[in-house]
Amino acid sequence: MQGIDAKEHRNILEAFRKFEELSSVIKDKITIEEETKTREGMDELTDTYSQFKHLISELETCIKGYEKKRKSVQSIMYKSIRKMNSEMQKRSR
Repeated sequence: MQGIDAKEHRNILEAFRKFEELSSVIKDKITIEEETKTREGMDELTDTYSQFKHLISELETCIKGYEKKRKSVQSIMYKSIRKMNSEMQKRSR
């Protein structure tokens, strides 16, 4: 699974800040369509990155829960296996 590079996301946010700064000073060098596409694209990227971070957090919670339950089940199961193996050895004597 490939994640979203946080450093790359910060870089594009910084570039967008520069874009906003320049577009407020320099008028008429880019079309309204280009500006709109850039702003809408950044909104989508920001929303997607936020969703990614939320899902990663949920995944981490899921992993922790799985590991805790696995250890619990594994402990009980191995204890039971040892008891049953011991009983099998007694019966085979």
